[in-house]
Order: sequence, then structure tokens, then C-alpha cells
Amino acid sequence: MDGHSGHRQSQLLDGRCRGDCADFGAAYNLWMFKRVYLGPVANEDVKGLSDINSREFLMLALLAIAVLYMGIYPKPFTDVMDTSVADLLKHVAASKLN
Repeated sequence: MDGHSGHRQSQLLDGRCRGDCADFGAAYNLWMFKRVYLGPVANEDVKGLSDINSREFLMLALLAIAVLYMGIYPKPFTDVMDTSVADLLKHVAASKLN
């Protein structure tokens, strides 16, 4: 008789529970998306709200472009921190050696 069979059975049960949770989470997200984005507006206060105007769209577009630029070419932003990070690394290395 294998002494590890109980542990293996526990791992299988744990994996099954995690898989079920992921399935239920995905189903809930799909149900919520359908209800929120594709369903009719049920609240009268929400019906009175308007979509974003051109000024708000421009600000969101500029923010999105800035985020994409920082992700594609981060060097100008990381160069600003280079000196302080180097000093911090020296300080940490010195404190661990002493």
C-alpha cells in the first residue's frame, strides 16, 4: 500500500476544486458582461446619463497613447530613476555584507 496515495488524492481534489472555481468564475463573468453591456438599462437615473463627449475622449486617448509609449519605449522614464536606483542597490549590497 502506497503511503502517498492520500496526498495524491488530496491534490486531485484540490485541482478539481480549483478547476471548478475557474469554470464558475468564467461563467459568472460572461453572465455579468451580458447583463451589464448587452442588456436593457433598468435604472432611470442611468438612462439619463450621456456618453463621453469629445473633450473626455481626447483626454482618454492621450492617456492611452502615453501608456502605450511608456510600455513600448520606457528608456526615458527609467533613465530618470537610474542614479537613485544605483545608489539604493549599493546601499542594500553594503548593508548585507556588513
